[in-house]
Amino acid sequence: MADRLADKSAIVTGGGTGIGQAIAFRFAEEGARVALCGRHAQPLDETVTEIGLRGGKATAIVCDVSVPEQVERLVATTLELYGRVDVLVNNAGVRASMGTILDLAQKEFEETMAIDFAGSYHCSKLVIPHMKAQGGGSIIMITSVSAHVGQPRQGVYNAAKAAQELLMKCLALDFAADGIRVNSICPGWVITRLNQEQIARMRSEPDRSFPPGLTYRDLLELHPIGRLGCPDDVAWAAVYLASSESSWVTGTSLFVDGGYTCR
Repeated sequence: MADRLADKSAIVTGGGTGIGQAIAFRFAEEGARVALCGRHAQPLDETVTEIGLRGGKATAIVCDVSVPEQVERLVATTLELYGRVDVLVNNAGVRASMGTILDLAQKEFEETMAIDFAGSYHCSKLVIPHMKAQGGGSIIMITSVSAHVGQPRQGVYNAAKAAQELLMKCLALDFAADGIRVNSICPGWVITRLNQEQIARMRSEPDRSFPPGLTYRDLLELHPIGRLGCPDDVAWAAVYLASSESSWVTGTSLFVDGGYTCR
């Protein structure tokens, strides 16, 4: 066990799978006590068990971040267990909707905005008073390169991620004097449980175009490093932003995208 996050307590939303799970593993390995939340108990419990087997400390809290009352319970439970919240990772999100605004159902629009944007708003709003009282903390938004570029048939998803990015910058300004740092990580294409079947199909037919109009060769070319990301690529960036190593970093978007946004 390392100690870059020793004695810190962290909340990781969407912590049972993918990027959130990888962040939870790395935080625990670096000495943090981690509260994982998500809408489904099984992946959270499995992640907590694995963290325990690795020698870390974590707890699972079922929570839908789009519901303020559930977020209140998440924060209260974390404080009851760990006494403080030093780090909040707003990672919970839904898969990018594919379609123009003429194609998407109202329900899909509402879910994307409620979880990807409003969830970050609710969690931040309910954690910040405790961070202020304890003298500071770090909030990390997991957004996307999609917040910074136009992409066909992803208008709602990109808009939600862009809103999350601007919320990050405003919170960084509003609470810098309280010792609260707020930053974001903007991943490119990362292989997770949400998209691994899609990427496997694309890889099996590398010249066939798949939604949103890309072949697998196109997808690789979007990332000059020559590979897609893995959850650990993002997790290590989160460790940096959660730790004292980034004590003079706030209001920043950290691109972890294999070079996607270089051009």
